[in-house]
Amino acid sequence: MEIELDSRPSYGMAVVTMAKGEKLIAESGAMVAMSTGVAVDTNFNGVGKSGIVGFIKAALTGLARKFLAGESMFVNHFRAKEDGQQVMLAPSLVGDVVDVPMEEGRAVTVQASSYLASTPDVDVELVWGGLSMLFSGEGAFFLKCRGKAGNLLINAYGAIEKLEVNGKYVVDSGHVVAFEGDLKYKIKRVGGWKASLLSGEGLVLEFEGDGTLWLQSRNLGSFVSWITPFLP
Repeated sequence: MEIELDSRPSYGMAVVTMAKGEKLIAESGAMVAMSTGVAVDTNFNGVGKSGIVGFIKAALTGLARKFLAGESMFVNHFRAKEDGQQVMLAPSLVGDVVDVPMEEGRAVTVQASSYLASTPDVDVELVWGGLSMLFSGEGAFFLKCRGKAGNLLINAYGAIEKLEVNGKYVVDSGHVVAFEGDLKYKIKRVGGWKASLLSGEGLVLEFEGDGTLWLQSRNLGSFVSWITPFLP
């Protein structure tokens, strides 16, 4: 499988070329175009074994990821019926797309709205982010992505900046795309009560440890607040 990223960072798109039998799982609505030799199957956005028990588990997981994490309830499985078949994927919002190669022991925690696609070898699990994330306004659930091999595609609103952290680092909660490594976080005010009320920054996340952060250069919540007064 070959993945090329085009039109970054403003209008990122992934062009995935697959050999016969290779598969890709993508968020519903992410497909821009594809070759005629690609088969598409739509399933619940969950993982389950075959049979009625597996179906129920997948359905419940799909419902949870939709109503708790804000994802789509269904995902599309793309399978190449012959060599050289292509699928083009892009996020709903204008912004960047990054390919994260997965390997044995690697685990990346992704903001639910930043997941775009992955190969079948990558396990995607819904995880509780804690009460602090619930009060941050960005959603209380993350996606924990693990895989022995394969690829993970993440997207953002705006450009994606990759940052190595060793110690402490403060990030506005609306700019977090993903993180990995030995990083813990807690929610806090940007300063004193005066700064919190008047600075426009609100609540932030303080990360501590050793790991990697992926940040987006734009904040969707801030954009919605900006544009709302202009709506009829």
